[in-house]
Amino acid sequence: MSPVRTAASPAEAPASDSSPKQDRSRRPPRLRLAWPRPKKAAGQIALLVVAALLAAHVLAAVMLLALREPWRPDERPGVAATRLSTVARLLDAAEPGEREGILRAAARSLPTLRLAPWDGETPPAGTGDADDEIEHHPLITRLRDGFGRALPVTDLSPGHDRGRTGLLQIGITTPAGARLRAVLPDDFPRPPAQGPIIFTFVFLGVSLTLLSFWATRALTAPLAGLAAAAEAFGTAEEPPPLPKRGPEEVLALARALDRMRTRLLRLLDDRTQMLAAISHDLRTPITRLRLRAEFIEDERAREMTLRDLDQMNGLVESALSYVRDGQGAPGGGETTLIDLASVVQTVCDGFSDVGAAVSLERTRHVLVRGRPDDLQRAITNLVDNAVKYGGGARLVMGPAGSGDHPGVAVEVIDDGPGIPDAERSAMLQPFVRGDRARNLDSASGFGLGLSIVLAIVEGHGGRLRLENRPGGGFCARIELPLAAGRSADRGASA
Repeated sequence: MSPVRTAASPAEAPASDSSPKQDRSRRPPRLRLAWPRPKKAAGQIALLVVAALLAAHVLAAVMLLALREPWRPDERPGVAATRLSTVARLLDAAEPGEREGILRAAARSLPTLRLAPWDGETPPAGTGDADDEIEHHPLITRLRDGFGRALPVTDLSPGHDRGRTGLLQIGITTPAGARLRAVLPDDFPRPPAQGPIIFTFVFLGVSLTLLSFWATRALTAPLAGLAAAAEAFGTAEEPPPLPKRGPEEVLALARALDRMRTRLLRLLDDRTQMLAAISHDLRTPITRLRLRAEFIEDERAREMTLRDLDQMNGLVESALSYVRDGQGAPGGGETTLIDLASVVQTVCDGFSDVGAAVSLERTRHVLVRGRPDDLQRAITNLVDNAVKYGGGARLVMGPAGSGDHPGVAVEVIDDGPGIPDAERSAMLQPFVRGDRARNLDSASGFGLGLSIVLAIVEGHGGRLRLENRPGGGFCARIELPLAAGRSADRGASA
């Protein structure tokens, strides 16, 4: 009898058998600090405005504190000159016996001025050029302005001493005969520093502009992604992913767009399957009716019956082609590099072989990316309309687009009556024919040709234009993007 294996109990299991996943699960979770950002767009915009204002105030306050000069009134030259002029006015107005007491009181109140009596003696070094220099000194000018009258001022310190000590020693004699000596900071009153202030405001404006641009771009980037996804839906391009981050309104719109895209794709698939089933079910009865119609003895009745059956079969095939080839959705077929000039030449040769007046006036060998059968069908439909309603067609190829987005254009020109402007947009709708005056018996189409062309061109990222020519006639223009930025022109062929 084979041995029976028993599972070891948890208590008997060795400690080394614990898996790395269990070890990781035992680790304490890492704390992540979430930024308290509002989820709604209105809250994010309000936060942006408040943050910009707060940053502006903080930066302005920092710059003002950095540029602020220390406020020491007694050491500022302009303040010292103004106070000295006040003392000089008081001494000038006082009686001679009161001047000494006033001067002592002023010296105690204004120790930085070093006020003292003066006997009127002038040092030898204080004459000559020094006197001329002191006369034009800004502080002496302010002192005299504050005094209000002519005030003789004498320089009591040599020039080299002023430069070394940074002090200005002067003697003052008032018009009433009062004399005093004082010491002032030998400094010029500086104007406000305009350079740093201008730099501060320029830096503040530039930084706030860049911050606002970055924050606004962060808010609008999800909207741009949403617009790109909506624009790419229904074309041959791979739709970009819908935004996963952003304001709550944008995320809700992205989810709604995703659900709408799913419903539309399901609706298109259901329509395609329904028409395919109808076509499959109608082919067999139409074939049986054709066989039975061959035994009708009346030749006129047989021809009319066969023509009706051909129209029924053509209507089914056209509807299927519109649904199958005209969806323009991704996955409608593998795309390859195509020489568009070869496709145009093939269409022209096919019509010329059956005697139609179709010519290729100018060609351009370029590469486009797409499905050859679809592009050939689109050009064929345009040429067929030109031959049917204009008696012939002339095809011209040329450049299109701009320098950043180069493209190629294929124009199908005819000399027919054209399409009225009021009916041009309606002609692009399915089952709308330009020959409405004709009845179904004499009509040769079902109004799906231009609809199929439009769907194929848009599925290749291009554009279809329908224009009446000024001199008469009609022009249908297909514009397609190039597969590469460069194209090789190989001349023109008639």
